[in-house]
Amino acid sequence: MNRSETEAILNVHRLAFGEAEGEEIAQLAEDLLEHPETISISVRRMGQIAGNVMFTPFVFEDQPDVKCYLLAPCGVSPEHQGLGVGREMMETSINHLRSIGTDAVFVLGVPTFYPLFGFVPTDKETPYPNLLTIPEAWMVLELIAGSVEKLGGKTIAIAPFMHAHLWDTSQHG
Repeated sequence: MNRSETEAILNVHRLAFGEAEGEEIAQLAEDLLEHPETISISVRRMGQIAGNVMFTPFVFEDQPDVKCYLLAPCGVSPEHQGLGVGREMMETSINHLRSIGTDAVFVLGVPTFYPLFGFVPTDKETPYPNLLTIPEAWMVLELIAGSVEKLGGKTIAIAPFMHAHLWDTSQHG
């Protein structure tokens, strides 16, 4: 990925998350793009990146062979919101993850958006389970039937996600 495409992705996240969180999420996105196992999927409109979503490995310590990903960040630039970009991005991403044999995808996100694509609340632990004050925001999409049931115990995300404040839902009540 060239620098101008990276900048366009970062700008989408800056704009999508606004003044309050935009810079922090753009920095997170930049850190994730440097990780070789990050899957980054963008949707374009008129040749420009209109939305971007990233997936990074998410490991259950006791079941390291189950192939899980964490979905974050997911952003659509404001001028493209409500025009199907998010739907296209999610459908394309889910199809890609299914095609590479992903067992499950986890997300800490908006409880009214992700269920549109099959995500359901889960009782599986986040890396900081004591910070989950909005349980319905922690969701999973099972891509291989029966894979989530066997998961349990401590979870680990890649280094950029292993900061407690990123898992604290108390600020989003």
